[in-house]
Amino acid sequence: MNDVHIEARSDVSMFKSQLSIITGVLALSFLVAGCGIRPQIDFTMNPVAVSEEQRINEKTGSVTVKGESISITVTALNTADLLKVTSDACFNPYVRVSDWGVARSLYTVFDVAIKNERDSRVIIDPSRAVLIDEQGEQYEAIPYEEFREKYSEYPGFEREVIYYPPPPRYYRYRWWDPWYYRHYDPWWGHGRLYLREAYSIPYLKRSVASGTLLKSAKLYPGGKKQGFLVFPLLPPTESGELKLIIPGVTFYYEEKEERLDFQFNFKRLPAKKD
Repeated sequence: MNDVHIEARSDVSMFKSQLSIITGVLALSFLVAGCGIRPQIDFTMNPVAVSEEQRINEKTGSVTVKGESISITVTALNTADLLKVTSDACFNPYVRVSDWGVARSLYTVFDVAIKNERDSRVIIDPSRAVLIDEQGEQYEAIPYEEFREKYSEYPGFEREVIYYPPPPRYYRYRWWDPWYYRHYDPWWGHGRLYLREAYSIPYLKRSVASGTLLKSAKLYPGGKKQGFLVFPLLPPTESGELKLIIPGVTFYYEEKEERLDFQFNFKRLPAKKD
């Protein structure tokens, strides 16, 4: 009899132990899920006006340069800004999310908006843009071709077509046979197949990069263009000044081709920790 009580108590204690473990795991899962993705921001890049042509918007953190009736506005983007590019960070080509939900930038990214206020067309070539740090190190803009090559894994699985039957509308049954049920198809009993397309993560990342990068364009009078200029991730220096140069913006004056370089200055500082 004592043996029975001992076994019963051991079973109860084992059940309580397993229940506490399961409860702890579920609580941790809800805690991690509730936290979501946290952007890691190590540095901030604030615009600096070094000439009268540069106008800074303190609210948006952007700097605008206007020359020859061509207006270019540049904003430095941090990790939190880049996370807003996509609804799901898993197919965001500009960030990497760790297993603990911490997102970090993979590149140095600027949002660029160009507006043509001239009476003639303007030609831009973002591939010629350069970023220069305080030590004089020069970085070239990353073109879309590099993203296409980086995220070209498994080309045969870029698009998966899945056929599946439609959800049942309702079921009919025989009143004389309560165990008989069959699917009622309003289309004369002919089953239809619905089509669903599932795209791979590399394909989605290429698509996002293609849709957000600033591309070469001819801007006609009143036209505007917006997109990202992407550079390699800068080394983790304490602070420093940066120069973004968009050279060779082409415009026409009295049927003569002219070129103009635009320069933007930023100050890179360590981000304040909460």
